[in-house]
Amino acid sequence: MKKVKTSDGYQVCRIKKEGTYEYLADHIHYEDEIHKLMDTLEGIRFDSLILLFGIDTGAYLDQLKKCICARNMVIIFEPNRSVFKQFPAYTGDNIHLVFYNEELIKQIFDETITYKNINNIYFHAFGNYERIYKKEYDRLIEHLDWTIMNAASQVHLAKRFKNIFIKNMIANMKIIEETTPIHRYINTNTDVPAIIVSGGSSLDQNIKDMLKYKDKLKDYFIITGSRTVNALVKNGIMPDMIVSVDPVDANYEMMKDHLDLNVPLAFYEYSNRYLMKDYKGEKIFISLLFSHTIKGMGHLKAVYCGGSVSHACIDIANMLGCSPILLAGQDLAHTNNKHHADSALFPYDSSIKYDTQILIKDIHGKPTATSITLDSFRRNLEYYISRYKDRSRVRFINCSYGAEIKGAPHQELNELLENGSYAGKKNACLPVHELRLNPEETIGTIIEFLNEYLLRTSEGLELCQIIISENKTKSLVEVEEDDIDLQRILYILQIVNNFENHPLSRYLGGYITEFLYEMKERNEQMSAKDYDKLTSDLQYQAAFFMEYFERLYKILTEVRDTIRSTVSEFYPSHIV
Repeated sequence: MKKVKTSDGYQVCRIKKEGTYEYLADHIHYEDEIHKLMDTLEGIRFDSLILLFGIDTGAYLDQLKKCICARNMVIIFEPNRSVFKQFPAYTGDNIHLVFYNEELIKQIFDETITYKNINNIYFHAFGNYERIYKKEYDRLIEHLDWTIMNAASQVHLAKRFKNIFIKNMIANMKIIEETTPIHRYINTNTDVPAIIVSGGSSLDQNIKDMLKYKDKLKDYFIITGSRTVNALVKNGIMPDMIVSVDPVDANYEMMKDHLDLNVPLAFYEYSNRYLMKDYKGEKIFISLLFSHTIKGMGHLKAVYCGGSVSHACIDIANMLGCSPILLAGQDLAHTNNKHHADSALFPYDSSIKYDTQILIKDIHGKPTATSITLDSFRRNLEYYISRYKDRSRVRFINCSYGAEIKGAPHQELNELLENGSYAGKKNACLPVHELRLNPEETIGTIIEFLNEYLLRTSEGLELCQIIISENKTKSLVEVEEDDIDLQRILYILQIVNNFENHPLSRYLGGYITEFLYEMKERNEQMSAKDYDKLTSDLQYQAAFFMEYFERLYKILTEVRDTIRSTVSEFYPSHIV
């Protein structure tokens, strides 16, 4: 690496890569490269996340610092080690230089990209970095897209299921004491092979193979989701565990003919309440919420949530100590132009559009059609498997005929069943009803929390109305500490911070996810250059928090009404 003076007076890095000299940016019109970067950042907001690929000589840093504010975060990924070593890791208070490492990039994206900022991210590849480091650039973009998509799915789920989540959570409290926590079964089936049964079109062939070697299935721990229970049972194959995580009533329809099975059913707080109420078999509790909100439940375990029930099934098998974990019906593609196996179709499916949107590689390396949703499931599954690539204890094998799943090589299920020999001995999941939860008391605590913040929200609204009605124009950074308007704003901020950070606000689930996302989108549009001025502007702050409290009041009221209606249905003797 060598620094070379450009024709317009800057410096540019010249490197030798694969025997060829390359300039990391335009060595004649270098200033144009800086203008391109500044054009990309035009209109950044006060809290925008800025991701850059390539620092070169750092000639753009001075102009970059002028267009950002204290609340912005800038992360620069540098793929050339010699260039990277020319700079300190922190080139500014909120500018971070990171040497390109794929695993580190994943970690950084996971930590910095959330549903709150997915529409507030700026990306720019400086100079010639995109061309010279195309492989690294493509992988970075792939991980960026994937992380944003996952974060966006949280907003989608929140909007779609927020009301159902509340109803299921409240109703399912009633059965917690009748369940066994999932951690009771950790390593109870070490080295026992597992078959994870999913509903992709390969399932029909996979079931034929299972029937051919039905006598061998007694040695396998079979885990299935709600959709594929009927396909197994009608063929005389009894699963060892059923997992149901979807909140909608369609899950009940899929299971309505098998409510009396003597098979444990694993669920979590938001699983369909009617299925949980009517299922006669033992139940296993997976906690995503109560372990964070209910005293004495902090030890409870969650499972990996990758968007599909199959992710939970696979993680449970891994938790039990099973290996290898065989994936059946895990197509993650529209194999043979089918979105599900014939044996896993229900009337519910006719109301859903299963559109083909993209092409990916199948198990033979040939293109196969899939949807963006299924492909995100595949990526999440590959990410999960990659976390265990250096652990010899567990292996993942894809017995399906759809998408290629990295980390899970394809093998024929019939060959594995015919020739497989495993050391582990299968053990049933015996019940241990050790959990204690008083649903009426917990529901009462939630209602008290909602009532408290309905009152505090009303107080905040009143203060905002007073400020706006008095129509005073002042800068909050220039007033005395005892200024009445400053004290009003500080009290408003205290209400907001206490609510958003209160552990019981987690009970609002999708409501608070949607609320915080939309408040960001609708109201925090201030640019970075206006940040200092607007955050100290009394009337601007009052108008913003006025809408904040108005929307929050409606949400808190709706959640309280939803809880009350659910209580009247599932706890008829309880009055809230």
